[in-house]
Amino acid sequence: MTLRSAHIALLFFVLLSLTAHAQVWEDFSDGDFTHNPTWTGDTADFRVNSNNQLQLFSGVSEVSLSQLLFHFAMPRTDTISWEFWIKFGYSPSVNNMAMVALYSNIDDLLYSSQYLALAILDRYSDSHKRIALYQDRERLFFCGNSLTRTPLSLRMKVLLINKSTVEVWGDTVCSGIVPHYVFLGGGQLIEGTSIPDSAFFGWCCMYTPSRGDRFYLDDIGINRTLPPLPVVYSLHPGDVVVNEVLFNPTTGGADYVEIYNRTDSVIPLNDLRLARFDGESVSRLYPFANEGVLMPHDYAVVTTDRQFVASNYTVQQPSKLFEVSAMPSYPDAAGTVMLTKPDTAVLDRFDYSASMHSNLLNDVEGVALERRSPDAATNDANNWYSASSLSGFGTPTAKNSQSHEFLFVDNDFTVEPTLFSPDGDGYNDLTNIAYSLNNCDLSCDITVFDAHGRLVRHLTRAALLGCEGVVAWDGTDDAGSRCARGNYMIVVDAYNAAGRRQQLRRRVSLVIN
Repeated sequence: MTLRSAHIALLFFVLLSLTAHAQVWEDFSDGDFTHNPTWTGDTADFRVNSNNQLQLFSGVSEVSLSQLLFHFAMPRTDTISWEFWIKFGYSPSVNNMAMVALYSNIDDLLYSSQYLALAILDRYSDSHKRIALYQDRERLFFCGNSLTRTPLSLRMKVLLINKSTVEVWGDTVCSGIVPHYVFLGGGQLIEGTSIPDSAFFGWCCMYTPSRGDRFYLDDIGINRTLPPLPVVYSLHPGDVVVNEVLFNPTTGGADYVEIYNRTDSVIPLNDLRLARFDGESVSRLYPFANEGVLMPHDYAVVTTDRQFVASNYTVQQPSKLFEVSAMPSYPDAAGTVMLTKPDTAVLDRFDYSASMHSNLLNDVEGVALERRSPDAATNDANNWYSASSLSGFGTPTAKNSQSHEFLFVDNDFTVEPTLFSPDGDGYNDLTNIAYSLNNCDLSCDITVFDAHGRLVRHLTRAALLGCEGVVAWDGTDDAGSRCARGNYMIVVDAYNAAGRRQQLRRRVSLVIN
């Protein structure tokens, strides 16, 4: 072999190696889709927006189709993977859908005869709101459940294994930087399928005039190799905290414990334990989960009955709900939730009590206690409150309904007595508005209205409350005159320096003997 032919042979093998391990990554960070890679098709109907996302931007006056594609070399590996993020900024309908071609033999999906594509919101399903995989105009299978959120964001990953088996994975929550994929469906390619050596990746949008700017595509990867995730090797107290606890489930149900990762690192769940605490020491450890990871600033929930939790509460991240065979016992009246490392070193401890629930609830069975702030002390009773009724009394795997974004909760203010008689006899002459706040920087207007909605008294005006205190009403109006017997409404209007406001109302009765 001559030197020249040796160089040619070497170059051939280098190119072959690059092709075999070819990777494609397109995140539109350069603000352009006309090169690297070069997209072709209805280029006038698309643009890269300020968020570096490919966005449909069409001003048509009727139902239309627009498409873009780019050419790539098919990786020569046993498993080929495609991933992408897609968003629909509207409520899905039969005339508003998208087809994402993983590969197509030509750069026109309308006339392609050889392709593998995902229909996002398949218009031929019973609900018109499902994902389906198509090959060469034949639907292979549906995957995932009905999709009804508005707007709808999806992270999708498709694996082609040994050129025959297809698996579809999806993250339908998109709550973190790193996708949390769950298996949506799988099946086999048509028998005798030949995978092309090179093809086109692209998408086709079908849309009505009002939806001509509501389609988004981003983070496209083909056989992308991700860097290893950072792992915490030395956990410290407070890195992971108890975030929500259901200790008094409905009849036949099961407890659950939610934890929250306060760090920027990925934590293996098998490095965590729930501990049985007998009042003096740890008597037994229970694995939190045997697999999975706790992503940075994310949640994980453990229970002995996954089906009960999923059926009775809205679980936004099903992949973060884990079932174990056994957990510590959590009594209904009071107990301790303790999170430890395998060597029993305590990461967090929550001494709960049923008295932490809202005093407005007549029955707390099935109501979870939620942490208001991950940064405030775990055993500060003011840092816990009943999950809201609007959330279904629990938010496993999701942000708490009673988070620190609330300035206060109703237990922070008490108005007693609600029946008072300011007659100077030394008994119930005043009604007291007492408060104990987690947010100590609130200003507050406290006013009193009569039964006809007329303002009768300003108790405070833009008063800086501090953490604790009492404001009293003696039954007089702003002029100092005694108010008439009857019902009155005390209104607490609190606000912080950022302008966020929250209001509380309490009815009292004034009785003159």
